[in-house]
Amino acid sequence: MHYRLGVEDIEPGHWVAWVFELQGCFSPGSTRTEAIANAGASIAAYKHWLAAHEGRDPVDDPYMDIHIAESIQAVQTEPDNIANAFFEDDRRALTKTEVDHCLKLLAFTRADLMALIERIPEERRAAPVVGEVGDTINGILNHVGIAEWWYLDRLDVAFPRAELPDDPMERLAKVRAFLRAVLPELVGETRITTRQGETWSARKVARRTLWHERDHTQHMARLTGLSLHIPWPSLLCRRRAKPRMTFSTAGITLVYPV
Repeated sequence: MHYRLGVEDIEPGHWVAWVFELQGCFSPGSTRTEAIANAGASIAAYKHWLAAHEGRDPVDDPYMDIHIAESIQAVQTEPDNIANAFFEDDRRALTKTEVDHCLKLLAFTRADLMALIERIPEERRAAPVVGEVGDTINGILNHVGIAEWWYLDRLDVAFPRAELPDDPMERLAKVRAFLRAVLPELVGETRITTRQGETWSARKVARRTLWHERDHTQHMARLTGLSLHIPWPSLLCRRRAKPRMTFSTAGITLVYPV
């Protein structure tokens, strides 16, 4: 199957290659080259993750043709703000089928997060973690909740920030319930906004929301040394064959024989 990638440095030392054909699928890497090279393994991991939640056997692609559609460098728009990529694909309005699928994926990502959190004692969640967002696991959870609210605020569809609960679990629950109520209203939405120098659309909000919770769930698992018991790109990347790269005027095509 053919897959298009949108590649960006989403934050310093953290590159992501988004797979446009698979909602919620992304390939991480510490460099642009690594994120691209991990794409095949990330697609396989995504399909195994989806199958695990749906209670079925995964179906792997016998042949992957992976093409770089766009590559965008982040821009520092303010001293404390980085404007991340707005791809041409982000201009497309969300369909009802895509929103329904997004809601299903959000249920899966939240199930993963809650399964992990239930295994972390409260004292461990409150213990200092030097150099992390919020300085504790609870701080990371608060960050996940406020980021989800922040994405909605980019489209002017969020509730007032003052209404965000202080408790991390209450914050996660309230923001997610609100997001699930708002997403169906974004079907067919073509409005594009700019906030702090960064461009947003309904499709970009869905893309970033699906990524953010999975990314931080994986990160908290690494911090605590707990297993997620689900396939993740970083695990499968070490098992897959290296792709054969071919170059064209349009970019790089990665061909993965399976």
